[in-house]
Amino acid sequence: MNKDHSLEEDVRHGTQERPLTAMHFTTGPGTIYPEHFYVERHWHHNVEILKAIKGSFLVELNLENFVLQEGEIGFINSGELHQIEGTGQDTVHDVLIFNPHILEFTYQDEFQKEFAAPLLAHVSSLPRVIGPRDGIYRKISELFDQAAECGLEENEGWYFRAKLFLLEMMYELDRNRRMVAAASVLNASEKERIDRYKKIVSYVEKHYMEKITLEQLAGEAQCNPQYLCHFFKEIANISPVQYLIGYRIEKAKEMLEDTTKTVLEVSLDCGFENVSYFIRQFKRAAGITPREYRKQL
Repeated sequence: MNKDHSLEEDVRHGTQERPLTAMHFTTGPGTIYPEHFYVERHWHHNVEILKAIKGSFLVELNLENFVLQEGEIGFINSGELHQIEGTGQDTVHDVLIFNPHILEFTYQDEFQKEFAAPLLAHVSSLPRVIGPRDGIYRKISELFDQAAECGLEENEGWYFRAKLFLLEMMYELDRNRRMVAAASVLNASEKERIDRYKKIVSYVEKHYMEKITLEQLAGEAQCNPQYLCHFFKEIANISPVQYLIGYRIEKAKEMLEDTTKTVLEVSLDCGFENVSYFIRQFKRAAGITPREYRKQL
């Protein structure tokens, strides 16, 4: 998909028994990211922690941009809208992604009441960035590296050890008062705008094969069509209708690649009632017709 599109990530990170994944990314010639690292705007219910080992990254978090500099550790809370792009061709970073409920305890002890419960209820949030100049950076960086090493190597007992390192990291953040009130990270107006955007994107992803009107989308976002077009274009730089068409075209590309369906069948399955209109829109987006696209493959 291109940069104009967004989605709720449906990739499972880890398993039910071990809902934690460590990943290592290197970019440049000969890698899966030969030009630069790029993950388009999306969100998920996991917590994501990333460490810039080499190079820097432009991070869009809840529609605000900041640069994660080399050496810094960035935190993405559950449900936050984010996009990550390497600022150069040659970058290296590690990532930990985990279900925040692994920090939870059934016993209502001090940790559960004062740390885990507020985090899971989105009352408190992890900090945006911890950098080398921060007094707790060395400890947080060390714990991150240990957890990442466990997750990447997956030796016997790796999950238990990685979880312990994560819990200690949370303890250090809490003890040093680095947890922040969620309201200070995102005010009510911004949260409403982002939530509406998510609703529209999720609705399109689930119903793109059906007939969708602007009024339906506005109803999903609980606003009028005019306001929907205004705030959606502010966020995505395209109108909701353009987003819908673009999403359908991307799905059509997948079908042309992975199935033997005819152009007419692909058109109908992707929500286009008129095959001629589908071909025009496809050519406008891809530069070639659906039939030519399939031949190129």
